[in-house]
Amino acid sequence: MPDQNSATNPKPSIISSTPPNNSSSAGDFSHTTAASTPQAQSIPENQPQPITDPQLPQSPSFSDAVTKVNRDLKEKAVNEQAKQLGLSYINIEKTPINPDLSSILTKEQATAGLLIPFFRIGKKLRIAIQDPQNQTAIALIEELKTQDYLLNINLASDQGIISAIDRLYKAAEKTTSQIITQINEADIQTYEKEIQNLSELQGKLKSITAEEGLNLINLGAIKTNASDIHYQPEEGRVIVRFRIDGVLQTIFEMDPKIFANLANQLKYKSGLKLNIDNIPQDGRYRFIVNGRKIDVRVSSLPTEFGETFVCRLLDNKKGFLNFEEAGFIGRNLKLMEHAVKIAHGMILITGPTGSGKTTTLYSLLDKFNTPEKKVITLEDPIEYHLSGISQSQINVKRGYDFADGLRSILRQDPDVVMVGEIRDFATAETAAQASLTGHVLLSTLHTNSAIESIPRLVNIGLQSFMIAPALHMIVAQRLVRQLCPNCRQKQPITEIEKRIFDEICQAIQKITTEIACQTPNELWHPVGCDQCSHTGYLGRLGIHEILIIDEPIKRLIMDQKSSNDIILKAREQGMLTMREDGLLKVLQDKTTLEEVQRVTQIL
Repeated sequence: MPDQNSATNPKPSIISSTPPNNSSSAGDFSHTTAASTPQAQSIPENQPQPITDPQLPQSPSFSDAVTKVNRDLKEKAVNEQAKQLGLSYINIEKTPINPDLSSILTKEQATAGLLIPFFRIGKKLRIAIQDPQNQTAIALIEELKTQDYLLNINLASDQGIISAIDRLYKAAEKTTSQIITQINEADIQTYEKEIQNLSELQGKLKSITAEEGLNLINLGAIKTNASDIHYQPEEGRVIVRFRIDGVLQTIFEMDPKIFANLANQLKYKSGLKLNIDNIPQDGRYRFIVNGRKIDVRVSSLPTEFGETFVCRLLDNKKGFLNFEEAGFIGRNLKLMEHAVKIAHGMILITGPTGSGKTTTLYSLLDKFNTPEKKVITLEDPIEYHLSGISQSQINVKRGYDFADGLRSILRQDPDVVMVGEIRDFATAETAAQASLTGHVLLSTLHTNSAIESIPRLVNIGLQSFMIAPALHMIVAQRLVRQLCPNCRQKQPITEIEKRIFDEICQAIQKITTEIACQTPNELWHPVGCDQCSHTGYLGRLGIHEILIIDEPIKRLIMDQKSSNDIILKAREQGMLTMREDGLLKVLQDKTTLEEVQRVTQIL
């Protein structure tokens, strides 16, 4: 702690010239470092439970009593010093702190600067600081200001801050450890020996605990490569469904009484409030099986017959698909390989939810992630953890959205930036400016085709003169199921199938002669076997269309030409539609015409 004489002229970047009311409560923002002065706030009733100090011995020794007196005297001295400096005083040792605040600063930063955030409402943040002239603390505070925090600086003792730092980060570690479940070998053996069919889970759940039941269901999902687990309550029953290869399949039904216990276990693991079932909640937990770390993103929704849950499974060990594995072929493959060599520009991946946009983004990121480039992502949420890449997760409830995050990221000197989604004008404008100032910007849009992304950006509020020079490439995609190689069978082509192939092959030949497209006499069809759970399909791959924003296309955008004009020019340059790309994959015996029709019927 600085002495009283050296601290009477503190740096103006931290200390206000107007002395506050020295009595300070955790939620009081009546004295801030910002120009505006918000009204005093009180701690909301739903504020998380305080992190309590370890219990003191029942019969303190004489030395303990002396220590307590010394600590009290030191706190009084700091209180007096705060008055002289024009700061609020806080006894941080007696102040409850939300473990979530550990995400604002790392433990190393807090320790180096001897400061700690201890209360937040939106962008209003209260900080306890030991020394207003600590240069590390000053730098950290200035960085927080650049993140648009409305700061309230409070003086605290060094002993209090050190204790609070220890409490905060230990509590954060405890919170994290509570949501990691290790599925033991006994559960795996039980599943493999006793459950030959997923429907057998229904009977097994009656004789095991809720935690064991949840583990077995998760194992079943992993065994079938399911991406999602759905728990859907109806009158007198709960239906459990897995989304396998993009299609929901009913696995079994559950008694509502059994599900009630399982739902509580699911809510507990994912950090949802057990006593709340009338509003939506979101949470997350992790389970580990045979060394594989599976993150589970949980979403609850109140319905007529109780809470329905959807659990998205994210396997961090699957790795990233290369472009060919993801389904890129021919011209599209060459365009993707060229895209990772650009120095600046915006690359957009478009499609509805579940179309594989995130997979393609991560495949691009994996290619861009080289030692000579700094890559930063802004995600909601972080789905896969990437080595060598800085990943940041937005939290709208706490005032950290895509627009704010992107502005902060650009101050980190990145070469490549990935923004999970462009949702509003502020994000779109900042993204466009970033791509125009030497950055590669990757993001997604919810549009049905590549060309629709341009009017979508206009509707968001971007002007054509910004869109044209900023964009480099737009990739639209869908996912189709792949034929099971174990049970597929060839059948003669039907008249309807022949007519479709004749029409699309003719269109492709008009665009390019480099692609061989000829109507076949036979096509592979799905049958079904044990290997593919009797669906006839095993795995998925993408079908794509890629719009390159070259100089002719840029001129059309600048001149505000119609989407039809842009499509005609792109087709002249060899662009294939998703439907055409899908048909080529039917000719490669990878999927079926029915699958391509299923996902492109709206085009």
